[in-house]
Amino acid sequence: MRLEWYIKSKDEHKLVRDYLLHDRAFSNRLLKELKKDGCILVDGLPATVRHRLKKGNKLTIEFPFEQMNSNITPTEVTLNIVYEDECLLVLNKPRGLSVLPNMNDQVTLANGIAHYYKARQINSTIHVVTRIDKWTSGIVLIAKNKYVHHLLANQNIHKEYRAIVEGKLAKTNGLIDKPISRNLPSIIERRVDPDGKRAITHFQVMKEMNNRSLLRVKLETGRTHQIRVHFAHIGHPIVGDDLYGANQLLIKGQALHARILSFHHPLSGRKFSFVASYPDEIQGLID
Repeated sequence: MRLEWYIKSKDEHKLVRDYLLHDRAFSNRLLKELKKDGCILVDGLPATVRHRLKKGNKLTIEFPFEQMNSNITPTEVTLNIVYEDECLLVLNKPRGLSVLPNMNDQVTLANGIAHYYKARQINSTIHVVTRIDKWTSGIVLIAKNKYVHHLLANQNIHKEYRAIVEGKLAKTNGLIDKPISRNLPSIIERRVDPDGKRAITHFQVMKEMNNRSLLRVKLETGRTHQIRVHFAHIGHPIVGDDLYGANQLLIKGQALHARILSFHHPLSGRKFSFVASYPDEIQGLID
């Protein structure tokens, strides 16, 4: 990946190192990798991080080549691509597909992306910015390189979910502020625990139907299984979520959908907002 910036008067006399660290949000690790294996050009000529910049200089950065994770074997998977550019990939993930390879799933969204890159000769890697569970559907944001991932990880990305829970809630809106920790000895399950990490979930009832409720859910924190744990804790587990006390008579896996994702593009600064259509199983429950 190559990036170019023209130096403005306010940045004159800065060292390349300081400009990248303080004005372009490089991490120290990225800067070290750039010094070791990347390329720095000032007005087309090689330069070091100690080069002092002048107004009007064109600073060019070529990032070192990133090797695709060897655990991610390219495998053909149908991808629902919502948006793509040279540094981002936004997808609407189906239910039942894990994002990354694990002990139980060797064909995942990441394998499908690797196949997509290979087939189109896209020289990029896979950095998951917003990961969701296997049976949760909806928007997933992928960065194509470390720098973009770093920029997005330091952004306050807006995420909004739709959840169908069992029963009718006592209040039409509110928040759940309960800390969450691992439910040992399980390595997967979580639980509300006074000694856990703080977790805050906001909700609003959108629709009630047949002893079920469709909720709009926003996360103030991002703990593993946060939505699932919180609603199970208040006696309204997500429909289909047998890990947290619901049955699977209506649907296999939790009826949870990552509906809306909003963020600022890490390079252009332009605001993006994406809405993921519901999978048929979720839409059927809503209807």
